[in-house]
Amino acid sequence: MAINSVNVSRVSFNMRTLSMLEQMRSANLRLFREQQRIATGRQFLSASDDPVAAGKIVRSNELLARQDQILVNLQHSERWLSAAESNVTDVNELLTEAKTIASENINSFQSTEQRQSAALVIDSIIDQLFTLGNQQFDGRYLFGGQKTGDAPLDTALGRVRFIGDSHSRNAFFDIGIDRPFNLTADKLFGLRAGQVKGFADLNPAVTAETRLSDVDGALGQGIRNGIFRVTEIGGGGATFDVDVAGVDTMGELVDRINAKAAAAGSVLTAAITPNGLQINGAAGVQIQVQEVGGAHAAADLGLLGTSAIGAPITGGDVKPRLTETTPLAALNGGAGLTLASGLRIVNNGAVNTISFAGATTVQDVLNRVNGANLGVRLEINAAGNGFDALNELSGGDLSIGENGGTDATALGIRTLQGGTLLSELNEGRGVTTAPGDDLQITDANGVSFGVDLDGAATMQDVINRINTAATGAGSTLVASLQSVGNGLQLSHPAAGTQNITVTRANLSAAADDLGLFKTGGPQTLSADDVRPVRAGGVFSALYRLADGLRSDHSQTITRAGEELDNAVREITGQLGQLGTRSADVVERRGRTEDAVLATRKLVGELQEVDLTEAITKFQQAQLALQANLQTGSSLLNLSLFDFLR
Repeated sequence: MAINSVNVSRVSFNMRTLSMLEQMRSANLRLFREQQRIATGRQFLSASDDPVAAGKIVRSNELLARQDQILVNLQHSERWLSAAESNVTDVNELLTEAKTIASENINSFQSTEQRQSAALVIDSIIDQLFTLGNQQFDGRYLFGGQKTGDAPLDTALGRVRFIGDSHSRNAFFDIGIDRPFNLTADKLFGLRAGQVKGFADLNPAVTAETRLSDVDGALGQGIRNGIFRVTEIGGGGATFDVDVAGVDTMGELVDRINAKAAAAGSVLTAAITPNGLQINGAAGVQIQVQEVGGAHAAADLGLLGTSAIGAPITGGDVKPRLTETTPLAALNGGAGLTLASGLRIVNNGAVNTISFAGATTVQDVLNRVNGANLGVRLEINAAGNGFDALNELSGGDLSIGENGGTDATALGIRTLQGGTLLSELNEGRGVTTAPGDDLQITDANGVSFGVDLDGAATMQDVINRINTAATGAGSTLVASLQSVGNGLQLSHPAAGTQNITVTRANLSAAADDLGLFKTGGPQTLSADDVRPVRAGGVFSALYRLADGLRSDHSQTITRAGEELDNAVREITGQLGQLGTRSADVVERRGRTEDAVLATRKLVGELQEVDLTEAITKFQQAQLALQANLQTGSSLLNLSLFDFLR
């Protein structure tokens, strides 16, 4: 049997040295890592140590951050609601006291001096309620709406005035759950009851500056992002797509359509109409508009479909909303709104004439009225097609009338107009009629005639009944609304020989209720304004009560007592709602705290090091390093004789 020789080779010194150094570096690194784990308390020093676990930690920390923020929101809301509930309880107690005073002073057994003393108590209650309405919490106004840095109530005009914000403050109470947690001063005290609801649809037209975000769209869902395809059937047969995304105004959308058409070699052009858009073609060309990829942009613009040959395709009414920047020239469907005469506003006896000279936008109109310092707040209505006017001044009677023209009517905020229901007159008491004639009118020429108002429902009905009766009696007297201020007016083209008079007929109270029971001049009789808009709410009721007590007027005291009774019921309801919200917040806070603890425990389990395991591994790494050092020391101490042996 052959014996093969063995090639005995030596391991070089450099190789052994490099191998030893690598082992020492590895052991040293292992020792360092275990030392860092113990020092930091972290299971992983970098995501690469365990990518799966690292991903779980990142997601868990994100969840924990959201839960922590939700918990902060709930804790803040709980304290805010608790403070609000305490203040509303105080409000309820004060109103109950005022209601008791009203009940005690309704009967005739109270002396004038006693009622005068009671009026002083009511004054004190008003002051206390004002203070509660402007109560602060954590340096913020508790009932200030979203503008918590501004006081919601003011007394600069001599009576309590609501100048605050009406919007709710919302907080995230859970992932995907947004809830209001505050109560505004106007809701607490019922301060938005005295409101003039606009009756005119100002019908703003579409302009190049109309923002897509300010239109309701042909389907009532705005203009949603998406792509629509325009095809030219006949002619060149061009097709192009238009993406609505990123477009801000209707003018920009027209420019985008026209640019896409030009790039595709199409003869089609887009233009703005008062209601929206129109795409124009040429003779012999049909226009087809389709959605792309399930979008809704074409439908929202009312362009979806195919035109007749040679006809344009006209979009539907996208219903632009009134905004502060809407030009007055764009109102009334683009015909414009000219405000040449201004308004005459009376509130709590203060009179001011508002001029709109130089006004060009809706914002200008708002600024002129709101800047008059009469306690009147003009706002764009919720429908976005007109104005509403709020009487901010508690206890004040607001009248918005003409100033020789028709501006108040054109803006839709005249407080007494032809369509005003008779049932709304005299603070809702209406007009009381009797069988037969209700009015007996004698004109300036001595012609006398009766007017039957049975079945009349509006002010225009009354005007028509008077004019019909006057014509039937051969009188030249004409009934109309006053051209300056508010109320009915009876007039002749020329002055007569005696004064115009209106008296009661058949014991009817209609003449009184219409403000006509009076004597005028030889040409004109101007009725009293019987439809002022009184600011509603708690303070107005208290001012009425104080006035009734001072004037020793039992009927006024009775009415104030009824209003306070309603106010106490409303406040009780507010307390119930606050209690429900507070209980919901407390329950959610408890659940969120449990969830935070559970998430932190999970993060801890994933992220925190097992000290027993880490110390054991540290000791093992330490022993390995020591062994490497000892082995290396022996190897490095070898001499030439060790190699020659």
